[in-house]
Order: sequence, then structure tokens, then C-alpha cells
Amino acid sequence: MQDPLSVAEELIELTTTLATERRLEALLGAVVSAARRLALAEGGRILVLDRTGRHLHGLVGQNEFAPEAAALPEEIAVHAGGNAYNLRDANVFSAVTGKIVNLADVYDYTGFDFAALHAQDLRAGYRTRSFVAAPLWNVEGVTMGVLQLTNIRLTPDGEIGALPKAFERVVASFAAHAAVAMANARLFEENRELIRQLGHRNADLAKENSRLKVMTSAPDDQVVGESPAFQAALDLARRAASSPVAVLLLGETGTGKEVFAQAIHRFGKRAAKPFVAQNCAALPETLLESELFGHRKGAFSGAVADKKGLVHEANGGTLFLDEIGDMPLALQAKILRLLEEGSVRRLGDTRSEKVDVRIVAATNADLPAKIAQGAFREDLYYRLSVFPVLIPPLRERPSDIPALIDFFLTRIAHAQGRPPFALTPQALDALCRWRYPGNVRELKNIAERAALLVDGEERIDLRHLPAQLARQSPEIMAPPIAESADPSLRAAMRHYETIVIESRLRETGWNQSRAARLLQISRRSLVDKLQRYAIRPPC
Repeated sequence: MQDPLSVAEELIELTTTLATERRLEALLGAVVSAARRLALAEGGRILVLDRTGRHLHGLVGQNEFAPEAAALPEEIAVHAGGNAYNLRDANVFSAVTGKIVNLADVYDYTGFDFAALHAQDLRAGYRTRSFVAAPLWNVEGVTMGVLQLTNIRLTPDGEIGALPKAFERVVASFAAHAAVAMANARLFEENRELIRQLGHRNADLAKENSRLKVMTSAPDDQVVGESPAFQAALDLARRAASSPVAVLLLGETGTGKEVFAQAIHRFGKRAAKPFVAQNCAALPETLLESELFGHRKGAFSGAVADKKGLVHEANGGTLFLDEIGDMPLALQAKILRLLEEGSVRRLGDTRSEKVDVRIVAATNADLPAKIAQGAFREDLYYRLSVFPVLIPPLRERPSDIPALIDFFLTRIAHAQGRPPFALTPQALDALCRWRYPGNVRELKNIAERAALLVDGEERIDLRHLPAQLARQSPEIMAPPIAESADPSLRAAMRHYETIVIESRLRETGWNQSRAARLLQISRRSLVDKLQRYAIRPPC
């Protein structure tokens, strides 16, 4: 037998394993190994009582000298018939009564039925002599199974006998550790299943809400975002809608400038009138002039009839001029005249016509730089920028990414007449980390691509996303849930808390005071969390 110091070391090591290991079989294997080392036992098993309480099943088996002898027994019936317990089986007796069975030789003892053990010895060419069965009782006094040890070596030369009485309580302690591990593992599995079910139900509710919102909203109602930066831009758009002044939308390619222009049109008094859009960089100068202002018959080769321009089509409503920074200088003068006098002249005509048009322009260009280069009229710039609205890029509002993904996927599913799409946590994590140089348009294209690649009801995963998203280096230190060494609920909460905190910091330009206000926590609490989760601003 081991000395007291060795017993303490085994218990410390086992306690450390219980605190760090989450896999049940690995935990119970560590319990059996520690108990075997302590008792100098050749073999050991753990038998677990099923949830019905009617059978014992082998879960872990070890034998130092004969692997065949470590084979787990077939299920052992707890009841002999009716409600009577099968107390002839030593394992059942220990589990039911809570007593330790401690025998010197199973072949000499006739109080229990060891026929199954004898048959296994015969098949394995092994002889089981001493036998110990300790009950696994949890803190609530509920039986969970038994810890079994065989062939206890009493002396270094290999003498085998019953476990000394002084060590029965120590073995019982190891059995209690095994019971705690099993109870915690079962609770963990139950909690994880409940969390999974809750997640699925919440996802289903969110998708149904999005689907109903899409079905009941206007076809062009695509203004999606709750981040402070986005809401600030949207508030400016709403304020601009109530005024007849020109609006200049500024932002990178793909940020949704036309969506904002449509929103300004819908929010204003002209919502019932036409909304007409034209990309100023899409046509050469002559064709663009004809498209915008119309022409008279014979104005140029091929002009076989009078034609109204988009300005006339938008009369009473809104004309959206996208990429106005690329409009030729000659046409810029006509747009300025339209803004100042409300009149236009068709190509090939000598008369001006009055029109009532609200101008909303957009550009991703640096207009002051173009003015300095002589490529854009300064007077037109000041006339357009009476009410500028800067639309933030998607990388500055990462908290809007999940809502946008859901919006696009719901639209696609509705258009295809199929059930809503679902994302794996890994796919959502990758989408939230990407920087989106193409902004919202890029995210929409990714969603459309993924929708084409998924089959049936499978969830959108990393393999359905562009390769560069799966290869990106994580910017948040917390690992994805599925790959975390700690799959507990607390670890999941830390993971998503890290994501939310970093998203708010990005939105506020890493201003800790402003981020703390958005998170509704104190700045001291935020600083503590930054240190705890190792969150740092990008270099």
C-alpha cells in the first residue's frame, strides 16, 4: 500500500484533473488509474447505472497485465425479478446498499455470484482473486454506479489479498470523486442541450420575425443597422427628408448610398412620386446628357423622335445621381442650373423647361481634391453639400453584421420559397471578423454565394464562404466555442462578451469612456474586462 504522502499527491493530481478535464471517459479513466496506483491493483473498472436505474453498464476498464481481462461486462441487471434487487451480484450489492465489498479471493467466497467474472477469466487466461467494489454516491445520496478494483498487491513481491481496512475510506474518496465527475458531466450535457435548444428556438424566432418584417415592409426598405454610427447617419437622412434641399451622400463603395437615397425619398413628402436613379460614371458624356435631360428629334444621328430625360421622369419626385464626382464638367453646369433655377434644356432644344425635382447625389470620391484638380465645379459642390451625410463603412459598425446577414439570407430564402438559412457559429464568427473592403455590397454577395452552395437544410459553414474568410487571422483572443478547450457556458459567455466589447470599441474609435457608456457599464469595469480578455487595439 501507498504511504500517506502518496495518497495526498494522488488526490491533488486527481482534483486538478477534475477541474480541467471535461470529457467524462477521460475523467473516469483518471479516477481508475489513480485508485489502481494507490491500492496497487492490477485492474479496475467503473460501472455506471443507467438513467432508468435498471442496469449497470461498464464505462471504463483497465488491467495492467491482461488487456482482455479489462473488457467491460455486458449490462448487469439491478433487479432479479419484480422489485427485488439482484443482491447476489457484488456490484449491485455495493451500488444499492452503499457498502464497500472487499474480498480476498472471489473463487473462495460463495456469498456472491461471480460466474460472469469466472467466465471472463477463462476467456482471458487470467485469474481474478481479490475484489473491491465501492459505491459511487453523489452529494445528494443518489447511486450512480460502482468503482471496481481487482487483485490488490499487498507486498512488493506480488502477494495478493483483500484491501486493508485502513484504505477502504481512501478508495471511497476516489469513488466520491468519480461520482462528482459523472454528476457534473451529466449536468454539463443537460445544460449544453438546453442551451442548444434555446439557441435554436431563439434563432427560429429571430428568423420568423425577420421574415414577417420583410413580407410586411416596402420592397426597397433595406435600411438595416442598429450601431450608433449607422443610426446617426440614418437620423441625418430622416432630417434631410423633411427639407427640399439637395443632399450629398458620402461613403465608400458598397456602403449603401442608394439605399439611403431611397430612404430619404420614402421619409419625405415626395414618397408617392417617382424615385429615379442614374450612375453618372456608367455612360459617356453625350449619352449621359441625353439620358438625364432628354433630346429633340434630329439632335444627333439616331435621334428619330423626341425623348424625355430622367429629369422629366422624376418630376415631382427624387433624382438620385450616383458617382456624381465622375460627371463631366459640361454636365455639372446643367445640374447646377437645375438646382438653382429648376429648369433644364433638352439636347438639341433652344427652350428651357421647368421641372420640380429633388436632387440626392452620392460619391465615394474626394470632391475637394477633385476641385483642386479642376475636375469638379466648386459652386456645384457647395450647392450639393448643403446637407452632407457620411455613411460609415461596415468595418466601423461590426455589430450590424449579424442583422445584415440575417436580412440578406431571409430575403434570399423568401425569394426562393425555401426555409430560412442557418449559420454555424464558426461561419458567423468568420463573417463578423472580416473587414469587408466592399462593405455591405460584399456581404450581400457573400450571402448570395453561400445560399447557392448549401444543400437541403444544411447550415452555412466555413466551406460555403470565400476562402479568405476562413484563412483570416483572428483579431479577438477568445477562441470559437466549438474549438475552445473549455466548452462550458461560462466560456461561451466570455467569448461573446469579448466580441461585443471589441465591436463597441471599434464603433467608438477605441474610446473607452464612450464604449463604456454604450455598454452601460463603468469605465473601470471595462478596463478590467480589457485586461482579463486581453483585448487590445489593432496596431
